Amino acid sequence: MAKELMLQGHLKVKDLSDFVFQRELFSKISVDENLLKKIEYSFKSLKTLIDKGIPIYGVTTGFGENSTHYVQSDHADQLQKNLINYLSCGQGRAIPAEASRAMFLVRLNSLAQGVSAVSPELIERMCLLLENDVVPLVPCEGSLGASGDLVPLAYLGQTVQGIGEVFYKGQRTTAESVLKKLNLPVYKLKPKEGLAIVNGTSTMAGMVLYNLKLTDFIVELCEVAAAWQCLILGGRKEAFGAFINEVAKTNPGQGESARNIRKLLDEENYHPARGQDVSVAKNKTSEFIQDPYSMRCVPQILGPIRENLKHSWMSLEHEINSVTDNPVVNFEGGLEMGGNFYGGYLCQAMDFVKINLAHIADLADRQVLMLVSDKFNRGLSANLIDTKSIPADEQHMHHGLKGLHQTVGAITSEVIQRSIPSGIFSRSSESHNQDKVSLGMSASMTCLDMLEGVYKILAMQLVCLAQALDLKDIKLQGVQSQKVYAMVRSQVGFVNYDRSLGQEILNLTQTMQQQALRK
Repeated sequence: MAKELMLQGHLKVKDLSDFVFQRELFSKISVDENLLKKIEYSFKSLKTLIDKGIPIYGVTTGFGENSTHYVQSDHADQLQKNLINYLSCGQGRAIPAEASRAMFLVRLNSLAQGVSAVSPELIERMCLLLENDVVPLVPCEGSLGASGDLVPLAYLGQTVQGIGEVFYKGQRTTAESVLKKLNLPVYKLKPKEGLAIVNGTSTMAGMVLYNLKLTDFIVELCEVAAAWQCLILGGRKEAFGAFINEVAKTNPGQGESARNIRKLLDEENYHPARGQDVSVAKNKTSEFIQDPYSMRCVPQILGPIRENLKHSWMSLEHEINSVTDNPVVNFEGGLEMGGNFYGGYLCQAMDFVKINLAHIADLADRQVLMLVSDKFNRGLSANLIDTKSIPADEQHMHHGLKGLHQTVGAITSEVIQRSIPSGIFSRSSESHNQDKVSLGMSASMTCLDMLEGVYKILAMQLVCLAQALDLKDIKLQGVQSQKVYAMVRSQVGFVNYDRSLGQEILNLTQTMQQQALRK
């Protein structure tokens, strides 16, 4: 049954995520009556100030450094149209359609708080477009992250007016053709409305949502990979025990990761001897008493990442419920001016995720090396070749999954290169008016590039792990492990002989990303 999404003043990030990634569940979007009254009040208050001849930034003055120039009230409408026009100069590839949908809803939720002095008609038009899943095609380049996402949000300003390119129900087309199909007139911006649309953090917020969804799933897959690695190589389970991770160390993220890995191993009925119980003969232990860090320290590696992600989700929820344009109208009808369009929280969220992704890529690279090298894989074949299928005198001609580790190494290097924080590269812009900027959108797009690389790395790691499981004839019992294994094998079959795996890996990567966004 289709749902209605009603904006009531606080939008939960889960509701935002459901609307963005499960759009088919929603048929209507509306704004609460109490908010509509606030919207009407702030719009009328702005009109009163305009009629008094008061210079209002971006309404009866120019923008930025040009704000000392007064604009006559009868030119206020044209000023808003000009703003959208001159900012529509973005470059680069389009952001994902889901991120654009998130951007649209976040912008609507911000304007619906009732202090941005936009008209009820604009809110109605935005609701109608979102109901029909009309979202702008937005180039990824052009935002400094203060005064918000001016250039990317200009494309939302185009869509509202009925111009430019859009995604309509996921298909790329023109806004003009969609308006005709929906029998809607062109919308004319009123004073402040162009500025209210572009002066905010909504594009980077949409990208942060998209990136966090992808990253959450990565962490889950890393824990599955760690459990499988331990199972395959006969690792020591006590490294994931409660005493080490909840008593001796009390960081909640570490404890959570350890519990997740321990649960996965318990479901496989994996109960190896403890390191202290390993036997000794002729001054040599019969087996390893503890494992390398890339196995033993996974909770310590993923723990801080889990905690950072929770903080990033919290920052996002604050941001999507904030009023981020400027100026705004207070509850007494007066103007308030500030800088809520500065995307510092979102930029830092993405910069930390970038660092997290570099650690994950490096961890996966180390773990894959342990699997494919017969110096470290504890009895598995070199490069995980299938010695049962390949005659003994031909085995030296086959290299199994060697190419995957080489590719993992190459992509890992690229991922790590991109992990430098974006926010530290602030540049002064717009004649030193925008003299300290957040670069939140830059951080978000760099993070997305890194995510694409990490998904390729994890896809290849999971292929190596699945190959090792099959070589050892390990039949997984746990529900989550079975699901991940089935996902891998749905795209990449067991490697009997050397074959090209490029397209299969790409298909698996796409399948993994689709699952992440739908979770």
